[in-house]
Amino acid sequence: MNALRRGKGMRGWVLLGLVMSLPARSQAATVAYTAGDKLARGMANTLLGILEVPRNIQLTTQEENNLLEGWTVGLGKGLGYALLRTGTGLYEVVTFPFPVPEGFRPIVRPEFVWQAEGPEMVPTASAEASS
Repeated sequence: MNALRRGKGMRGWVLLGLVMSLPARSQAATVAYTAGDKLARGMANTLLGILEVPRNIQLTTQEENNLLEGWTVGLGKGLGYALLRTGTGLYEVVTFPFPVPEGFRPIVRPEFVWQAEGPEMVPTASAEASS
């Protein structure tokens, strides 16, 4: 029984590893997408859409310079975006064999949560001094 449970858990980790190892496609209009791209994108967004929550809390806190606003407004935005991204991912997994939208194009931009613009890295004084 334990071996059976261990095998199911291992399959999930292998699947997650495969999805994460797929290279992210460019967002250029000239990219030709395939059914496999749509399936991988759908699986990644279904599994990782929840990452919109901490991302939006952090972005809102940083943009507004207000921790309370980050944890209220950012949490609400993050939950909304997570539902949108996860739902879109499920739709793409179910419909991956069909070229809808035309050419297997992504429905949500950016295609993946990790492609979204994030905070800019600002060098610290010690990093500038060592350069």
